[in-house]
Amino acid sequence: MSPSNPHTDVLRRIKRGLSGYVSYLSACGMKESFSEYILYEPILRIFTACGYVVKCEVECPGHEKPRRGDKKRLDFVGKSNSHTFALEVKWAKKKDLNIENDCGKLTKYRDKDDAADCFLCVFGRKSHIKDIKLNPPKFREVGKAVYAEFGQTKFGCRIYRLNDAARDGASRRLDSTLRTSNNACDRHLPATVDPRRLRTIITSMA
Repeated sequence: MSPSNPHTDVLRRIKRGLSGYVSYLSACGMKESFSEYILYEPILRIFTACGYVVKCEVECPGHEKPRRGDKKRLDFVGKSNSHTFALEVKWAKKKDLNIENDCGKLTKYRDKDDAADCFLCVFGRKSHIKDIKLNPPKFREVGKAVYAEFGQTKFGCRIYRLNDAARDGASRRLDSTLRTSNNACDRHLPATVDPRRLRTIITSMA
């Protein structure tokens, strides 16, 4: 995700906040109650403090209600201005994390709103998430992991964005076009040319 992405700041705050919050609970002797559900309140508070309109446990579009049990739900859905998102939360307890269900729900949500950003928040002990393997591997990490380096047990948080094969392919083609164009034109461009303007022109020509 680029630094200009509208969700960059709030995601960074969530990583910092969760790492410190769970370290605090650990110091209070509450390890027995640890699960992803204790992460919901601090996440919601951070979103709200950053001006987001957020709902929890939202019914996932594209899934029929099962004969037994409740319909599949997304942990968080919301928006800031016109920027929409969905977020799933996982507490990793080992280095191999099965996220097939989360991936499926986020994919269905993006099928409904192709402009939305879909994220996966992975929390756990540093020993579990530092070299974590997501299955299926359809996500790209957003920013750097944040760890609370306190005491013997260190907790941390990583956030990933659901890949978009079509967009990723277009981005790779655009990057290739830019490299070719830059090599050909570098000697002829005036020093004042804005590279963002060049990127826009090349995109319109692709």
